[in-house]
Amino acid sequence: MKSLSFQVAGLCASSFVAMAMMAGTAVAQSYPETTVRIVVPYPAGGTADAVARTLAGGLSTKLGANFIVENQGGASGMIGTTYVSQAAADGYTLMLGANNIFSILPHVSETQVDPLTALVPVAKVADSQRLLAVHPSLPYEDIDAFLAHIQESDDLNYASSGIGSTPHILTEFFLSEVGGEMNHIPYPGANPALNDVLAGYVDVMIDTVVIPQVEAGALRGLVVFGSERLANLPDIPTLEEAGLTGIPASGWTGLFAPADTPVEIVAQLSDAIAELYEDEAFRASVTNLGVAPDFQEYETFQQSILSDSQMFGEFIATLDIEE
Repeated sequence: MKSLSFQVAGLCASSFVAMAMMAGTAVAQSYPETTVRIVVPYPAGGTADAVARTLAGGLSTKLGANFIVENQGGASGMIGTTYVSQAAADGYTLMLGANNIFSILPHVSETQVDPLTALVPVAKVADSQRLLAVHPSLPYEDIDAFLAHIQESDDLNYASSGIGSTPHILTEFFLSEVGGEMNHIPYPGANPALNDVLAGYVDVMIDTVVIPQVEAGALRGLVVFGSERLANLPDIPTLEEAGLTGIPASGWTGLFAPADTPVEIVAQLSDAIAELYEDEAFRASVTNLGVAPDFQEYETFQQSILSDSQMFGEFIATLDIEE
């Protein structure tokens, strides 16, 4: 009788798993049946917002449902992140977020939820290339002259979009690797920081928002934080070309879903984005937003996120950050 009871239990368990798999497949086959929201945990008008709207348009066409963008900015992205993490895990509430939420914020301050466990990756969609720019009144014509100065003196200052922001941590990472010093001046956002750099009140900034200003001649670009030179600024070398290795080259942007979202839905979304990126016109529309299209399916993306978080976590632990 004991043997029979185990056999019956085993059969019941097998039947339950089979039914669950069939249910998941059925859900995926009918998904999406209604409007899908892509929450952007930053204010409207930024790069992530623009990427989300481009992606929403592509997915609407590809999957035959309405994908809309909803901005829920605040707390460096954690308000929107917390909201999505608490949404139903049915694929109808997604998030388009950047690396700061997953790789930096959890190591800088306590967060209401742990993004690494509260959300699951769907796909990486872009890399954000940054540029180290200086005010044109400064005498540095190339990165070597700039490095020589900050390695000998600490009289320059740099602006960032806030304490614990990606530009802040990235600049400190850069200074640590090159053996240089600058004074940090944090701002409540990238635009206020940029305005003071343009006005000459602050000397240096590493960010995406400086790129148009360098193109216009308002600032001088010295080195690209990215794997390739910028198409509109082909004379500015990358970190690697300048002989600077071991420094994170860029940030990333990706699509996420609440934890426990059926893997069939995650895979369906990931596959749809992969197909979008096979279209050169769609890739060009992403490139025109000032980011580099870079697709990774959800499993590969998950490993990249964990590696990224570990690297930044180990470095941030060496800093004295006071919010």
